[in-house]
Amino acid sequence: MSQELARKLKAARAKLKMSQSQFAKHLGMSVRTLQAWEIEQTAPRGFALSALEEKLAQILAE
Repeated sequence: MSQELARKLKAARAKLKMSQSQFAKHLGMSVRTLQAWEIEQTAPRGFALSALEEKLAQILAE
């Protein structure tokens, strides 16, 4: 997983002032999945990656 995506996840969560649990629920995923992505243990692929990138771009542009 790219460090850039992990950075964007953390930045978007901080911007929204949400915990990992709150942000995971906001994105419709488990906390464990979000944690794994933030520490670059696993990575989203395919449609999940595209959808996540789009959602992060929206959050960070606000």
